[in-house]
Amino acid sequence: MIIIVSPKTRDEFKSYYELRYKVLRETWGLQKGTEKDDYEPISRHFMAVEESTREIIGVVKLFEKEPGVGWFSHMAVTPGHQHKGIGKLLLNFVEEEAKREGYKTLGCMARLNTTAFFEKAGYKINGLPSHYIGTTQVVWMEKTI
Repeated sequence: MIIIVSPKTRDEFKSYYELRYKVLRETWGLQKGTEKDDYEPISRHFMAVEESTREIIGVVKLFEKEPGVGWFSHMAVTPGHQHKGIGKLLLNFVEEEAKREGYKTLGCMARLNTTAFFEKAGYKINGLPSHYIGTTQVVWMEKTI
């Protein structure tokens, strides 16, 4: 069974950031440390964990972009668990947390190759693509929650 929890210990945070690095940055040849940003201290962090093995298989973070608007980012699922509903589970969880926080809108900067995933969940593109890292482009997508 997959559960969603927040990292609490130093080791849990280390594993959380390691997954973010491996899935989101290492493939681009980027250095360790690039998996973090200035919003880490004001963010709520969540992990999808295989309960029986305690293996972290997905991560996402949530913070307030502006009053009433939540922003989730650094959503990643291990390659061996992709296309198995883990991303949808994380997305549903973060949406519920955003509602609990009182956000009326939730959004993310989505890579162009992931927009179809978010569109299926009701997100709409709101803006023009911009360059993120190298040739990778991202676009702001949002949903009223």
